[in-house]
Amino acid sequence: MDRLSNNYRKGASFDAPFRAASLLADRALLAVLLGSICVFVLWPMVCIALRSFQDSGGGFTLDQYRTVWSSYGRSLGNSLFVGALTAFFCTVLSVAVALVLATSRGWARALLMGVLLITMVSPPFVSSLAYIQLYGRRGWITYRLLGLRWSPYNQWGVIWMQSISFVPLNAMFLQGILSKLDAGSIQAARDLGASPACILRDVVLPLIRPGILVSLLLTFIRSMADFGTPTIIGGRFNTIASDIYLKLIGYSDLEMSAAMNMFLMAPSIAAFFLYRRLMRHCSAITAARQDRQTALEVPLRRCGGMGLLAILVSGLFFLMMALQYACIFLTGFLKVSKGAYAFTLQYWEQLMKYNLTSLWRSVGYALTVSLAGTLFAMLFAYYMERRQVAGRSFFDCLVTLPYMLPGTCFGIGYVLAFNAPPLRLTGTAVIVMANMLFKQLPTATKLCSAALTQIPVSQERAVRDLGGGHWSGLRDVILPGLRPAFLSCFVYNFSSSMTTAGAVIFLIDPGRQLAVFRLFDAVYQGEYAIASLIATCIIAIVLAVEALAYLITMKAGSRHVS
Repeated sequence: MDRLSNNYRKGASFDAPFRAASLLADRALLAVLLGSICVFVLWPMVCIALRSFQDSGGGFTLDQYRTVWSSYGRSLGNSLFVGALTAFFCTVLSVAVALVLATSRGWARALLMGVLLITMVSPPFVSSLAYIQLYGRRGWITYRLLGLRWSPYNQWGVIWMQSISFVPLNAMFLQGILSKLDAGSIQAARDLGASPACILRDVVLPLIRPGILVSLLLTFIRSMADFGTPTIIGGRFNTIASDIYLKLIGYSDLEMSAAMNMFLMAPSIAAFFLYRRLMRHCSAITAARQDRQTALEVPLRRCGGMGLLAILVSGLFFLMMALQYACIFLTGFLKVSKGAYAFTLQYWEQLMKYNLTSLWRSVGYALTVSLAGTLFAMLFAYYMERRQVAGRSFFDCLVTLPYMLPGTCFGIGYVLAFNAPPLRLTGTAVIVMANMLFKQLPTATKLCSAALTQIPVSQERAVRDLGGGHWSGLRDVILPGLRPAFLSCFVYNFSSSMTTAGAVIFLIDPGRQLAVFRLFDAVYQGEYAIASLIATCIIAIVLAVEALAYLITMKAGSRHVS
């Protein structure tokens, strides 16, 4: 301890002449962080709101809103219909899958988590691609197995695909809450003679009700914002999100697109505040005590009809996932010859003739966003959690807002905000990567904030008491404690950047295509084998980077221990 004290005193005397410069640098860094959030989060939203009330000449008008209500009211109603049903079915599936995950152990749990991991790192159009291949007019199941001829392109296909696509994230969220429930409440109910069915019905489900409502809310917003699934398999069934995509891509009508986006942004902002309130309830549930179980001690097989229903529903979901990814991984290597499937490499050879620059560009963008976004999130979380920054609540809300905003809103906001001096960024790689970074910033920031709560404030205070400043505390205490969060943020940012679509589709220059949009074009044009190979490549790259990151971390940890 004396040696440590002497080292810090020597460092303090050495740093004394530079304290003024350090304070200035500290203030400058904080200003850059907060200013960036205002420019890249708040300003695009303001631009959408202002542009929605402008005509082509820049004057004030309400004509866009009248047109949206009269011409696109049916699409808006379709979005509400699909969003409500998707939210219901997805939440039921998510609760069932979360219960099965929370009560599983050993290899079964590892297998189920692996399936969810693959679904979470998949591009957004994979479910629609598998749906066409499995249940289309020439689908593996409907046509070849059952001999059915039917059209899958309708609202029910959209609802079903959205429902199963949104399950993994919701299930992981609910499983996290279930794993952190107070074990004492369940044990007390068991000691009082409650059956497993009663514990599940009267204890477990009421405790996670705020989490269920959060899942319901987030699913509704995601469904309203999804343009890919309705565009690919909706047929003549249009939603407001698909109409926004077609309006901007086909006609470049920014004023009308802005007004249409207000019908998505307004309920999203309202849902945002409800989301924050519900999350406080979730935090209160999981932060009550420290003696928590690693697995939920409620055997579902003994929970009567409710437990059996959860097992059957989750089994249906995992069966669908198995069929979906088997279809994706095999389609690229199979061809139909005289009514039978045969192995082939011709599609792989065709893919090699494609311009694979888009794939490597996606990797380059993802790596850049992962590193920059992780550092940004760590610094922002540090200032918000450990420094008494003026306006902390406001900036915390502002950072979280992109999580609830539809991708189309965030993308069109960037088109409007950065299409003129002094920040003319349209058509550049900077605007694409900035959009990715700030769209993913809410989750990355929450991961870093959670890690900071595990670092005792007393350690940082001890550094300052020994003569060190904020920089010494950041260097010697905060950054070493954030190493696990760095890995989590890096992996999350990389996988999200490789698979994002809704927010950046309007920002991509034709000369800077990304792999996920090559996938979308291939699906839209009916090149399903090529699309399957592109999806397989994206999934393989994301999983390889994640495995490499964890391997590096494990080796670094073993060297540290030794």
